[in-house]
Amino acid sequence: MDSETSENREEPDTYPHVADAANGERGKALHAALEREEALKTIINNSPAVVFLWKNEEKWPAEFVSKNVGNFGYTVEDFISGRVLYGDIIHPNDLGKVEEELEKRIKNGAPDFNMEYRIITKAGDLRWVNERTFIQRNPEGEVTHFQGVVLDITERKKSEEKLDKVLKIQKLLKTIINNSPAVVFLWRDENYWPAAFVSENVIQFGYTVDDFLSQKILYGKIIHPDDLKKVEEELERHVQKGEVSFNSEYRIFTKAGDLRWVNERTFIQREGDGNVTGFQGIVLDITPRKKIEEALRKSLEMQKLLKTIINKSSAVAFLWKTVENWPVEFVSENVTQFGYTVEDFTSGRILYGDIIHKEDINSVSENLAHSIREGCDSFEMEYRIFTADGNIRWVEERTYIKRNKEGIPVHFQGIIVDVTERKEAQEMLEIQRELGMSLSNTWNLQTMLSRILDACLKIKEIDAGGIYLKDELLDQINLVAHRGLSSEFVKSVSAYRADSPEAKQVWIEKPIYKLDFFAEEMADLLRKEKITTVAVIPMKHRGEIIGSLNFASHTVDTIPQNVRDFLESVALQVVTHIAPIRIEADLL
Repeated sequence: MDSETSENREEPDTYPHVADAANGERGKALHAALEREEALKTIINNSPAVVFLWKNEEKWPAEFVSKNVGNFGYTVEDFISGRVLYGDIIHPNDLGKVEEELEKRIKNGAPDFNMEYRIITKAGDLRWVNERTFIQRNPEGEVTHFQGVVLDITERKKSEEKLDKVLKIQKLLKTIINNSPAVVFLWRDENYWPAAFVSENVIQFGYTVDDFLSQKILYGKIIHPDDLKKVEEELERHVQKGEVSFNSEYRIFTKAGDLRWVNERTFIQREGDGNVTGFQGIVLDITPRKKIEEALRKSLEMQKLLKTIINKSSAVAFLWKTVENWPVEFVSENVTQFGYTVEDFTSGRILYGDIIHKEDINSVSENLAHSIREGCDSFEMEYRIFTADGNIRWVEERTYIKRNKEGIPVHFQGIIVDVTERKEAQEMLEIQRELGMSLSNTWNLQTMLSRILDACLKIKEIDAGGIYLKDELLDQINLVAHRGLSSEFVKSVSAYRADSPEAKQVWIEKPIYKLDFFAEEMADLLRKEKITTVAVIPMKHRGEIIGSLNFASHTVDTIPQNVRDFLESVALQVVTHIAPIRIEADLL
């Protein structure tokens, strides 16, 4: 009895201990699970990945969302309460694509869904996100929920867009270069300058890119032998002086053996210690310009050397939109040669059409429209533009008309090159030609003198002039014709004794182009007349000075070199017409 009682008493003591042990293990497991859950929540809520559980209903109401949805400005309550549906925050332009792609994945029985799209934050900002979602189905295969994470990828998208823009600009520059006359080279600093890179438009000289890159042809080998040494010496001088650029004009042979004049503009690449590593440059065919210079050179009699009329200039690259006045999407930085900045055009503050001369813009528009109608791929024209400081420059435009698959122009890619000096040279040549014909048609001295003044005053840099002739009988020089001078000034300078200081200055055998040459009394007269610069060109016939051409300006401070060359050439031209008539008049 006691034994049974004792055994019965032991059972109640034993089972509670077993139960307590079991409950303790479950408690520990539950505690650990809760700790893991809390740690997981902490990790998620401190990560950029927002966790969602959506119902498979219209616009996907959320049953659960992690607290880090605050990254987008929303609270958990915004979604759980139903005030905000997830579909409401997807950008309207992306919502249809998201719905369509998700529906496609569901119909195909796919287990998950992955897509990038834009959402709108609570503050109204746009953010790019990547959604990766598990599609939950019940035993019958029906979709009930979506479990997913939404990750902010806005910065990545911005980087991709920047890269895309860089690649587009690179492609654009390559297209512009390969459709322009400027051939781009990268040369090694070695004997005869082997090429490490050359643009495809080197084909204009008959060569291929492979001809140079394979080193079958070295650049120095295509330079004319008479010019090669000069180029080598000039380049070496620039290198030794530590200069960063090199500019030269010389002749090269095409693959067919023809000679072409080129202008090379090169950047000298150096290491940190100053050692030269290579040369980056462009080679521009200037043969047409050289031919014009040669024609002008022949027209300027007795001139042994003709200075360059056309200033060296580089091609400015443009990408224009095909709308009125041609807004600019891209322009190369060397647009500063016209006084503008890149920002002036790309910001839209200045449209390209705004800088075209008003007398030229209609013809530019009409010729471009004609090229488009005719299905042409390119457009070329010369016209005038205004620089930023209001000056007028002539430019030559060479443009590639970029079309879409339907043949509709979408952009104009082109270059403009400053050809002002060439146009002025052509104008001066034409003035000389017309003057020569005009003087050949008259034997009246006064008529000749008037025509000479009229012709020379067509040059914009000079606005006044006079012609002196020597009077042998009176032993003096007389002002026999004039333009643009006040009557008081003309009266003061109308005649000088042959032995006077003024006459001696006029009869000096070299042209005068500065005011400080004159005596103080004459200088005072020039100042009162508001003359800012002068040109006194003696006329010499058979070893004797018979007169002078005198010109002045009230607007410029110096007579440009090309105008000086023109006036000296005119003096040589007209003296052969004036001298015979003057001699005949003296004999009568």
